[in-house]
Amino acid sequence: MTQPSAQAPRLDLPNLAVHALWVGWFTAVLVGWSGWSPGPRLAAMVLGWALMFWNYAVLHNHMHVPIAQPKALRWVLSRTLGLACGFAYRGYYVHHFNHHKYNDGPGDWEQPRPGESALHYCVRWALTPWFWPWEAVGHAWSGCKTRRQRLELLLDFAVVDGTLLALVAWQPSLGLSLFAMLLVGQASIHYLNLAAHLGADASDRTALAVTSFSRFYNRYFFNAGHHQAHHLKPQVHWRALPALTEELLQKGQHRPELVAEPAPIHPAWIARVAATRRAEEGSRTAS
Repeated sequence: MTQPSAQAPRLDLPNLAVHALWVGWFTAVLVGWSGWSPGPRLAAMVLGWALMFWNYAVLHNHMHVPIAQPKALRWVLSRTLGLACGFAYRGYYVHHFNHHKYNDGPGDWEQPRPGESALHYCVRWALTPWFWPWEAVGHAWSGCKTRRQRLELLLDFAVVDGTLLALVAWQPSLGLSLFAMLLVGQASIHYLNLAAHLGADASDRTALAVTSFSRFYNRYFFNAGHHQAHHLKPQVHWRALPALTEELLQKGQHRPELVAEPAPIHPAWIARVAATRRAEEGSRTAS
């Protein structure tokens, strides 16, 4: 079986490069915003949304196998990646590993509600941490097992919320535009959870998630399509996931019907997710 982190480099340059693009974008927005007309501002937010979505793949990798091995750099990247995605890093770390413990089944805080539509799920999860955060904060706080982790949680909330509030106070149009972009981006990120577990079964180790063989998606999103392999071996480096997927298929540890060609971000898959959730909502209403 593929060994965890066997191929992890000291510096994961592809992931670092994607994050550097966000740092460049954020710097340019801070410097140029006041001199831009509405058109360039809108274009900047659209580009920011795309970079945020891309940086979520980096954040996800970093939580499992750090993209930088030096401790100081790893710590800084945890904060800046959280800021890029609008997530308090330590809180999202706790949230995400709860997801891995329960695999989108009972006990998973992010599990869709029975009969919940895809749109409602994505909007609910985008809005809840900002406007009704008490339960999520309670989960995150209880999930921090050490004093250092709790201090990091407080710091991470200060980094994300503090930066946003500071921008609203400094340039309201910039702060509010960034907040709107974060909400849209986080709704898009939560959609990925629905897409990656469409038709999966948390009670069956061979059916925890869907695998996408999309060359585009796996090339540019660091093999994120190999989601069944990732759930079974979450500490395997992203470069090793394709080989692990093949191994699982050969050994019967991955249901073939949960293998698909389109990417989760392909319009056909998005439509399928929406239709599946709508059908579940309809059947629950009818019953």
